Amino acid sequence: MCTIKFAPEFKNDSKDENSHTGYSRVAEIMTLEKYKNIASRFRPNIEKITALNLHGCGEPLLDKTLPNKVSFSRDIGFGNIGFTSNCNLLGKDKCIDLLESGLNCLIPSIDGLSKEVQEEIRPGTRFDKVYENVRYFIEYRDKHNFQCRVLPRMIRQELNKGQWLDYENYWNKLIDPSKGDKVLFMDIHNTGGRVPDFDKKKVENYDEKIQNFNSNNPSTKTTFIKQNLATTDSSSFVRVDEVEKAGMCPDLFARMLIFASGDVALCSADQGGYYKIGNALEQDIEEIYNSEIFDSYREKWLSNKHAEAKHCNQCTITVSRLNKTYQSI
Repeated sequence: MCTIKFAPEFKNDSKDENSHTGYSRVAEIMTLEKYKNIASRFRPNIEKITALNLHGCGEPLLDKTLPNKVSFSRDIGFGNIGFTSNCNLLGKDKCIDLLESGLNCLIPSIDGLSKEVQEEIRPGTRFDKVYENVRYFIEYRDKHNFQCRVLPRMIRQELNKGQWLDYENYWNKLIDPSKGDKVLFMDIHNTGGRVPDFDKKKVENYDEKIQNFNSNNPSTKTTFIKQNLATTDSSSFVRVDEVEKAGMCPDLFARMLIFASGDVALCSADQGGYYKIGNALEQDIEEIYNSEIFDSYREKWLSNKHAEAKHCNQCTITVSRLNKTYQSI
């Protein structure tokens, strides 16, 4: 499902036609110092930010400074702090460190209820270990009454769709809805048209969902514009869930995605660095967010011409988000 390139076939000088540099983006972990610098730049607007997601194009638990980043984010005023993980590295010590740091949302991205299905979809993970890790996280959280939601999530596709109901029942016996827990699913999407063999992986009624998405867009967009963007206020903020319900891309209207280098990505499908949009270490955050590239893409979506926009024209991420079983923050 992921279009990240891994070593040894991936080299820092590998060609990448999707990158504005012509080469693949260097894979790295953002240093704690750099993270603090970037996170602090959001302070002027921090009360308007509904969620901070400490994951991007890789596995966040590879970052040994992750608990420090969570606690720093909490200290400067961020509210909902969480991340998605395959949970293969979520050992007991890491569970404790993350909960004590103030983490308040964990999305275990687990895609099978059997060893065969889970390990085929998530190569490199161990089925028994993943389940043991998440069960311990829930048990420790409950025992010590930490306020952290746990949202087990299946990326539903042909290989695992028959396990969904049993998967949901399994996790419902372990989680606590009073803490905000819920079992989720989202249909697999094509990550900007670059998921190998996507037609073999997508669920059987996915093409119908794409057609419904395209036919319903104009009216929902008009409503969204009237309710959220018809204002003279130059500091307009919209929520991710509002954008998703309107059938538009929240990455363009309600999120900012930042690479480990500080460079800003166009969207979650942009794993190579499509454009030189700006760098959060060097430029004003609001200027980057309202830059010409973002504005041009937003205008395409608002005028129902997203199919003409490069990269958007073959992407189905918004289709899967619109049809998922949960509401984003």
